Amino acid sequence: MKNISTIVPQFSVVITSYNYGEFLPFALDSALCQTYRNFEIIVIDDGSTDNTEEVIKPYLADSRIHYIRQKNAGQPKAKNRGVAECRGELIAFLDADDIWFPEKLEKQWLLFNDSNVGVVYSRRQWIDSQGEMLPGNERVLRRGNVLDHIFIDNFICFSSSVVKRDVLNEVGCFDENLPMGIDYDLWIRLAARCKFDYVDEPLVKYRTGHANLSKNVWKRYDCAQRIMNKSLASDEISKKLSPFTKSRAWADTWSNMACIYFFQGNYRKSLFYFIKAVKINPLSVSIWKRIIKCIIRRK
Repeated sequence: MKNISTIVPQFSVVITSYNYGEFLPFALDSALCQTYRNFEIIVIDDGSTDNTEEVIKPYLADSRIHYIRQKNAGQPKAKNRGVAECRGELIAFLDADDIWFPEKLEKQWLLFNDSNVGVVYSRRQWIDSQGEMLPGNERVLRRGNVLDHIFIDNFICFSSSVVKRDVLNEVGCFDENLPMGIDYDLWIRLAARCKFDYVDEPLVKYRTGHANLSKNVWKRYDCAQRIMNKSLASDEISKKLSPFTKSRAWADTWSNMACIYFFQGNYRKSLFYFIKAVKINPLSVSIWKRIIKCIIRRK
């Protein structure tokens, strides 16, 4: 079902949802209440089996909302379908369980006055499954050339991001071969092409605590390593990364894996990954802190 407006929007808002009917109205209401009014909203229902179809029906009277239901295909394909439907110059991503502050698009739009900026994001406010505020430590945010920083740490809240459509077309959309970490992969490719900027205040309520991510911890690390290897195989990306960045990224990944193995009681695997981390970056303070932490806990 689609509502097609004849006005070409400045922003296209992409929302993908799989069984998030409980949260979707909050995301939609927050997008519709933006102070910057020139936008469209693309909702991709990725084969939900909950009440998503019923939840969205009242919203379809608004011509700015385009609802597309498809067979379940997974996050990267759903997001790519949403991007393919966009008509705006700027593409804003909003996860179906998150909420925007009213001035989000307006404040981010101003930063695109710099023609070299291709991605704008912001800080976030953590909330629980009921929408209550939670304490949360924001990572260090970066602007300008962020490639070295983003390769080491994905510090961008996905629901805060806005991307220029032209730059996205240049690097390609989400990698459909990756089951997880698709945003991390995209940010690396974009950071090799354009500058990033951010609004230094929370513009997103980021919902956490309702999904069991612990079950996917090894899947996440596997995907992270796949993305790192993929990036390093690209001359465009690899040549722009400093040797220090490459060694630190691997060292952080392996030492984190070592810690997880240690606390799971797999000391042999833990030792194996600590040795790999130390070999590639022996002067890393964070590695030695993790090793000391594990030794203290073992006693």
